Amino acid sequence: MDSLGNIYGVTINGGTGQCSDYGCGTVFQLAPQGGGKWEEKTLFSFVVDDGSPWGPLILEGNGNLYGTTLGPAINSGVYELSPGLGGWSYSVVYSNGAGPGVVMDQAGNLYGNIGPGNYFGIGAIGELSPGTDGWTYSDLANFNPTVGYSPPAPPVFDTQGNLYGTTRDGGITQPKCWTAFGCGVIFKMTPTGDGTWTYDILHHFASYATDGQTPTSGLLMDNSGVLYGATGYGGAYNQGTIFKFALTNGHWGKSVLYDFPNCAAGCYPGGSMAFDKAGNLYGIADGGIVGQGCGGYTCGVVFRLEPLPNGCWKYNVIHRFIGSDGAFPLGVVVDDRGHLFGTTQAGGTYNSGVAFEISQ
Repeated sequence: MDSLGNIYGVTINGGTGQCSDYGCGTVFQLAPQGGGKWEEKTLFSFVVDDGSPWGPLILEGNGNLYGTTLGPAINSGVYELSPGLGGWSYSVVYSNGAGPGVVMDQAGNLYGNIGPGNYFGIGAIGELSPGTDGWTYSDLANFNPTVGYSPPAPPVFDTQGNLYGTTRDGGITQPKCWTAFGCGVIFKMTPTGDGTWTYDILHHFASYATDGQTPTSGLLMDNSGVLYGATGYGGAYNQGTIFKFALTNGHWGKSVLYDFPNCAAGCYPGGSMAFDKAGNLYGIADGGIVGQGCGGYTCGVVFRLEPLPNGCWKYNVIHRFIGSDGAFPLGVVVDDRGHLFGTTQAGGTYNSGVAFEISQ
């Protein structure tokens, strides 16, 4: 969201591109019109050589948007959209592959799963720095099956300039993990001061019997530097967890805020999560109601985790999708009023997804 309340996002299909019958994807804007109405505007339609957009967008202070595209395509990688009097201009920042989304530091450098890495092309943590002659790429750390790979979202910064993230794969494998690809890790990237960074694993998922497995979201950091995230599998009921990861007396410790026990109230969480001003944590999960337009599956839920004075968290489902109002939600953001906004992959009038708002 920008300061005017406009919402920006991407669709992996649609638009005017001729990749297939479904198009190549778009970047869109939703602008509030008053009276609860919104206007949709397509800012850019991708074509074959651009790849399809995936992952979250970030909005720079001067109004530029940055995102990533999914290959295989000639220019898959990182792109920039800049507003102007004649509309939005599109340019490729980096074209050798990138994971879902990037993050920007105060100097305008971009970070994320950028570049192919040196282990069978499964990726790296890279930096893109702007200059008068364009953007310069630096390889900061390379993924491999031991240290993790395939981040589900871009990393997050702390106040000291360190980066924290999760990987979906790598680390501990079978039999402790449900998959031979590994159950993922939590990692930290620390700048050394000479332009290089160190990569450290802070936690291996599937480390114990009820540990979460396969993170399905990136990390969210509160004002105290505590990290939060979701795993799609594992936990006490093997239906996913919401966890907290905090540094106490010099040691990192992981605790579970919620173990999903019953798919009727949500299970297998994923996507982006968000805090409101009161400290409540919101997210999305599978499960809920088998609804029309959901192909015989449950349509998904939006949940809230409320912190209690005793240190526990109270879980509530605040919306169950039924198909006509959307199906298979992808994540949420929260505005200053505590209203939630998000999108779904399917459902709605045309069964092609919806953008929704939830307010009390």
